[in-house]
Amino acid sequence: MDGTQRMTLADQAPDSANELPAGARSLLLLFPDLHGRLRGKMVEPRVAGTAQARAEGLPTTDLLLAVDPRDEPITTLPTMGLKGGAKDLLLRPDPATLRPVPWFSDAYLLLGELHEAGGQPCEICPRQVLHRALAALADQGLSMKVAFEFEFRLFRQGGWEPASSGLSYSPSTLSEVADFIGTLRRYADDLRLGLSVVHAEGAPGLIEVNVDPQEGLAAADTAALLRLAAGEAARAHGLRASFMAKPFAGEEGSSAHVHFSLWDESGANVLGADSGDEFYRRAAWGVLANLPALSLVYNPTINSYKRLVPGYFAPVTASCGADDRSFALRALFRGPTASRFELRRPGADCNPYLTLAAIAASVHFGLTERAVPDRGEIDRYERDLPTSLESAVAEFRRRDAGVDKVLGGGFCEHFLRTREWELHAWQNTVTEWERERYD
Repeated sequence: MDGTQRMTLADQAPDSANELPAGARSLLLLFPDLHGRLRGKMVEPRVAGTAQARAEGLPTTDLLLAVDPRDEPITTLPTMGLKGGAKDLLLRPDPATLRPVPWFSDAYLLLGELHEAGGQPCEICPRQVLHRALAALADQGLSMKVAFEFEFRLFRQGGWEPASSGLSYSPSTLSEVADFIGTLRRYADDLRLGLSVVHAEGAPGLIEVNVDPQEGLAAADTAALLRLAAGEAARAHGLRASFMAKPFAGEEGSSAHVHFSLWDESGANVLGADSGDEFYRRAAWGVLANLPALSLVYNPTINSYKRLVPGYFAPVTASCGADDRSFALRALFRGPTASRFELRRPGADCNPYLTLAAIAASVHFGLTERAVPDRGEIDRYERDLPTSLESAVAEFRRRDAGVDKVLGGGFCEHFLRTREWELHAWQNTVTEWERERYD
């Protein structure tokens, strides 16, 4: 996580939406929903470039933060979505995120945050949640550098036929989807994602992609755009990119390992500094202590927990240690600039903004706790983690008050209701497996 790695990214974006390159005809305005998908609309540059649009934002509906993965409105939310009248929110673009959209001719995109009609930040907006969590760390004199490692499956369009064989790290496996990889790399370059590694994993159609580390908010933007780019590149070649955590039983699942480091105001990597042991204890304890409750964020769906079974390097206990992939939190001591943690609990179906916000809130918890266990106790620590969405919901209900303080109480209650909705949807479904087994 050396800060010099960030210089491998492409040139910075223009400072203003007014500075669109000549010939730009469309602007795609996007924000992340609760599921980590990017939502928005395509507008003419003249619409987004007005003084009012730049200062206040452009209207969208809060219904997009109150629907399930199938776009069905969640009717148990008391003030948002259908019950709240699907009121307007204002999408205020972040000019620093401007970049071309490689699959749309003469189009550019901007990511942004949602605000209430009165101008205050929307507490439920995932990008706003991450802003709050990073600000809490900044109050402790710290900033984050982060890189998501995503695994995803490539299937033939229209079904579940894998697009490649499943031999780990095999160049021959990559050659089976070489056209897709070439398109993905081009899209990633155009979008300034810092794509650095592509390799095959140990299941049919399973691909892993790595990106350069970036500052916290930019890293979450990159993760969201990387999933979008993978989907569009797959579509261009008659394929489908699936970020489902566990498409098939008995095979490897798809993870989203998160590498993160913390840096002080002098520009030093805190974990790699001479005093790093104290920071290690506090940061590790903060993550471990909150891992049961925040599994609801890292593993937000029914399917998430099909991945979390012994034997697949998907952690089932809260544990931490140096350079061991069986731990939920892997500590990588790589000297004064590259030392970092790797959180291995999240699945590819996680929301990168909320995942990073949960990590930041956990570290903040560890830094502000009056007392934390000693190094030996942390090294021996092992606690079972939720094995189902139902048990994760129960753990989240018992979350520490410090989580609400950082992430926002309104957000935590809203998110909990959406996960309860997902749980009830599953409980009210009768599957073909049940019909075949119990008829």
